[in-house]
Amino acid sequence: MTDTQQAIDAANAAFWDELCGSAAARAWGITDSSMESLRRYDENYFHFYPYLEKYIDWKAMRGKRVLEIGLGYGSVSQKIAESGADFTGLDIAANPVTMVNHRIKQSGLNGRAVQGSILSNSLPDNSFDAVVAIGCLHHTGNLAAAIAACRRLLVPGGRLVGMVYYAYSYRQFVLEPKRALRYMLRELGGYRGTFRDGETAAYDKTQDGSLAPATEFISARSLRQICAGYSNFQAVPENADQERPFKLWKRPQLLASPIPRYCGLDIYWSCNKSGA
Repeated sequence: MTDTQQAIDAANAAFWDELCGSAAARAWGITDSSMESLRRYDENYFHFYPYLEKYIDWKAMRGKRVLEIGLGYGSVSQKIAESGADFTGLDIAANPVTMVNHRIKQSGLNGRAVQGSILSNSLPDNSFDAVVAIGCLHHTGNLAAAIAACRRLLVPGGRLVGMVYYAYSYRQFVLEPKRALRYMLRELGGYRGTFRDGETAAYDKTQDGSLAPATEFISARSLRQICAGYSNFQAVPENADQERPFKLWKRPQLLASPIPRYCGLDIYWSCNKSGA
């Protein structure tokens, strides 16, 4: 691992120690981690992201070995564990790991969460039937390497489900139109990859205003290329928020419109590990 990657990992461990979803918890009046409070948090979370269940097949996880990367407040972790999966959680930061292990113990579920990086960990090769990585791999500092690392951990035919930030979202064209257009021109010229950082405050920041140490944005075309070691690749843009140019829209109205499918904030994608 390079010195630069080690520095990014250390910065990520500090930044993400404030649980992703903390701002939402404050807005929803969640002030503790009791079973009832976490139940209310999860209810709000899945109401806010109603499309998640289109991409994560909870029922199919029963009896399967499932790794989740990037744990946040643990809503997805709990749902996976409740499905009857053999659950493992992995996060670069300590507090998300503590939260998920607390959830598992409090709910009497099976599973465990451990601290570590997807780019460097001791998890064995070919050991998971599915990997779920919602909104985290684009923060590692090396999205392509993170996707390759997921492939290493999957059994042949195992499924990767993820979310990354969309390079051609409406937000990119509102906040950084020149940057989005430059990326588009590079792709038209044959470039396949990401662009980094830029205006990220609208995506991730802590309560004190600190920004995520590393953020990458990507198109579906480039994501497909990065996932060349997988088969059955599918990618769909999703998500939109009440901000320019949609301030007057209600969120349910936005999500039900065609807007997220054309220029949504995120790409949800899935693919299967090919070969051995």
